[in-house]
Formats: sequence, C-alpha cells, structure tokens
Amino acid sequence: MKRLPALLFLLCLSLPAAAQKQAACPYAAWKSGFKGDARAQATCLLRPVQRYARLGGSAPLPAFLAARIGQRTTIAPARLRAWLAQQSISETDVGGAVDAPLSRAAGRLAAPMARYFVIHDTSYPNFLAAPIPDHINDAGWDFNDFNRRNPALGGGPKGHVYVNRLGDSLAVRDFGTAGYASKLEKDKPSLTGLFLHVELVQPRNSVPGGGKGNDGLAPDPGFTAAQYERLALLYLAASVRKGTWLIPAFHAVLDTGYANGHDDPQNFSLETWSATLARLTHIISPPDSTQ
Repeated sequence: MKRLPALLFLLCLSLPAAAQKQAACPYAAWKSGFKGDARAQATCLLRPVQRYARLGGSAPLPAFLAARIGQRTTIAPARLRAWLAQQSISETDVGGAVDAPLSRAAGRLAAPMARYFVIHDTSYPNFLAAPIPDHINDAGWDFNDFNRRNPALGGGPKGHVYVNRLGDSLAVRDFGTAGYASKLEKDKPSLTGLFLHVELVQPRNSVPGGGKGNDGLAPDPGFTAAQYERLALLYLAASVRKGTWLIPAFHAVLDTGYANGHDDPQNFSLETWSATLARLTHIISPPDSTQ
C-alpha cells in the first residue's frame, strides 16, 4: 500500500505526463480492462513486485491459476456455503453472501461485473529504523486484532477485505459494493466496480540511507501460511459469485506509471498462493463430487 520514496516521487514529477502514465500492462478502454485474454492479462498483472515498485519480468503462471483464470468455477454457491458453515466462517468475512452478484462498473452502458481481484499489502505499521518485532505473527500483536486496529477507521480509499497475519479477515466493504483503492481507478472513475481489493497486513521498516521515514523494507517471507489460505478463500468466494475465476492483479502493477505510486505486495509468493488455492478447491469441491 505504500507510496514511493521522495527521490523517486520527484523523478516522476520531472517526467512528461505521457511518461508518467506508461502503464505496465496495455490498457484497452473499449473492453474496460487490459488487452489479451484473461490468462494473458493475469500474466502481466502478476509481475513480481520488487523494492520501490520495480517490476520483475512476466513469467508463466503457476499451474492452478494458469488452468482456471477466466474459466467457469463449476463450484455451486450452496456447496461453498455449506463448507463455510462447517468451518464456522461467516460469509460476511469472505466478502458477503456467496450467491450475491459482485459489484458493477458505474457510468458504463453495459455496467460490466467485477473481473479483477487486486492483492495489496497494508505497508503498516512502519517501524522506521527499529527492527520489525519477532511476534508479528502472534495473537498478542496489536495489528492482528481488528478490534484494536480497525482499518475501517480513518479517511482515504479502503480495500474491500483486510486479512491479518493470523488469517482472520474483516470485510470493510462487501464485494458487491463498488469502491476504488488504486490510482488507476481514481484516474479512470468509470472503472470503479471492476476491481475487488484485498489488503494483507504487512509491517515495514526503513531502508538504511533510503530517505527519512521511508518504508521500503518488508519482512521476508512477506506473509504467513494463514494469510495465503484466507486470501485463497476470498478469491474462491468472489469467483464463485462471478461464475468464472477472476483475474488476479498486484496493486503496484495497476499503479505503475502514476506519480507517487505504490509498491505492494512485497515478498508475495505466487506459487504458494496457487498451491494453497489448489488444495482448498480440492477440499471444498473434490473432483468426484456433484455440484
């Protein structure tokens, strides 16, 4: 979620407007999204995010994602609902009723339904020069308690759902409600509603010599197994509501080219998330099950 350091921000300001708006992935206004089929879009939108929002090169998607993005989910809402009840997981905590429609893009004649699932990290709290505490993955850390640190408080754009490092989730906005949380959507308001936003709690501290107050250093590994599991469930639930597997994207890739953009998520393992998705899907809907 963090913004770029001051030096890079000033560099962006010195560039011509056209250079500032050079997106990482080719945008296609006529289709309310990006060029290419769903899998090609995901391949670009999931380019690895490095320090200071530098992007790595595109790589083949992990097997589960490559086989399913843009395809029918084939998982009935009733099956997902029953499984959630067995696990004592509220539908509210996974973005809302699993048989309800997703948000739609306002201001467009066809009002297309959401098709992108955007992964963020909170980049907060920033411990500056102090090391990140050893207990950030424990229940005793304040930022794993949504009652103490409620991300719904305060101004500014917010994601739909937040996931702490214990794998608990808090829905600030239902997946059926449009809301922007990227510079791309702020620049192109008619896109709001096409993107669902999930924030993963991740603290930061400062890169030595990187400028006062910078928050360029993230923990490595960046996220816990419990966070990947809840993120997988959120993606699965949203895709069941859509009827097809959504196109995942990283926040930093969407914001590439915008001055004072973002660098999240840092140290995210796409392979781990894909493997978690495969395992969870098999549990909820085994291959020999009836839908």
